Amino acid sequence: MNNINATRLATTSIITLLILGGCSSGVGNDSASDDSSAVAFTPATSGELHIYTWSDYYPDDLLKSFEEDTGIKTTIDYYESNEVLMSKLQATSGSGYDVVVPSDYAVELLADEGLLQQINALDLPNGKNIEDDFRQVYFDKGRKYSAPYLYGTTGYMYDSSLLAAGETAPDSWKDYFTSDAAWNASPGIFNDQTDGVNAALRASGGEPCSTDPTELQAAQDLLTEYKKKVQNISSDSVIDRLISGENSVAMIWNGAGHRVSEQKSSMDYVYPSEGMSSYQDNWAVPSGAENVQQALTFINWMMEPENIAAAANYQGYDAGITGVDELLDDSLRNDPAVSPPDDAKIELVPTCSNEAINNYTKIWESFKS
Repeated sequence: MNNINATRLATTSIITLLILGGCSSGVGNDSASDDSSAVAFTPATSGELHIYTWSDYYPDDLLKSFEEDTGIKTTIDYYESNEVLMSKLQATSGSGYDVVVPSDYAVELLADEGLLQQINALDLPNGKNIEDDFRQVYFDKGRKYSAPYLYGTTGYMYDSSLLAAGETAPDSWKDYFTSDAAWNASPGIFNDQTDGVNAALRASGGEPCSTDPTELQAAQDLLTEYKKKVQNISSDSVIDRLISGENSVAMIWNGAGHRVSEQKSSMDYVYPSEGMSSYQDNWAVPSGAENVQQALTFINWMMEPENIAAAANYQGYDAGITGVDELLDDSLRNDPAVSPPDDAKIELVPTCSNEAINNYTKIWESFKS
């Protein structure tokens, strides 16, 4: 069995949660919606496109290929977290950008607020390439509002060359937050309340989306103590900081971890024993987008296996598009950061309740203040 197949088996629970995670969503048939409010698709051959996506999350060469193939002039701006994206769209009533890249739960929240257009991705010419497991996802049943981009896990990476002789390698979120070992001398954490608070909850014995006051207080106390030594609270430039040694350990997505290890072989990606979050990022069109046909042309172009594979190979993630796995580099197939061990505890966390989100915001603002 090759490592890509092993990855598929290891992520079976993730796919199940993608499908069933929002219990009220259930599993419907695979036909696309025929909602008349959805935007009809006409391929664009000129015009402009404005993309808003995660930092360092789209290869420059691929952008040039898109422009050459379509004649559409494209610009990209970047953000650090889903919360930043959501705040931006809320403040502008969904205007300013034509394509955005919300993660799973953010798609649901933005759609519920009327900040995304219906695009019916399954009806696009390349919608047929969306893998079955990525069609009836809990956050967007029938893919009315989104199309899949890349998916992965959120763990942490540390410099194994800093382990003392006979020292046990870290294997938990508790190690990440509390160890005084040399490998944890200059830690970094994402500027992302969902990933940050979820990790602290797991490390202190709680569960993601908890509303239990005792669990939330334990997570806040852990973050308060951690702040005394954390070097960076940032989702930007994590790859560069780990390679340069500015951070000896940092929270990181597995694809970014793959890129780090290619340049610094002593860096190891950790699958924490308490469990870790998986995520799926998606293309979507804001409700106030001005260049809708250019946006749909881009999304359809990105569902060509060769195009999405170029992004997957550059970023170090897999994608929910048929034909991509066969086009992935061997370095991805053989990297433990990309192919989880069989005993990895990986969970796609459904959208938390408003109460939980408000608690997360309070904890995170206190941590950063």
